[in-house]
Amino acid sequence: MTWCFELQTSFDSQDGRIKIVDPVVLTTCCPESLSIAISITTKCISPESSAPPSFEDVLWNLQYAAQVQATADAEQKSDSTS
Repeated sequence: MTWCFELQTSFDSQDGRIKIVDPVVLTTCCPESLSIAISITTKCISPESSAPPSFEDVLWNLQYAAQVQATADAEQKSDSTS
C-alpha cells in the first residue's frame, strides 16, 4: 500500500506530477482539467477511502474534465486568432 501513498503524494506537487504524468498531457491539458482527473484517480486508489467512487461518479468526473478541457481549448484558440 505504500506505492499508493507515494502516488497520491506525487500528484500533490508540480514536481511529482512531472515525474508521473505524461509530458504531452502536462503541456496540452489545462490545469483545472488535469486536477479533476487526478482527484478522481486519487479517490479510486486511496486506501483510506471506505469505498471507491462509483462507476457513475468516475464517468461524470471524466466527462466534466473533458468539458473543462474543451472550454479551455476553445478559449485558447479564440485568443490565438485575435
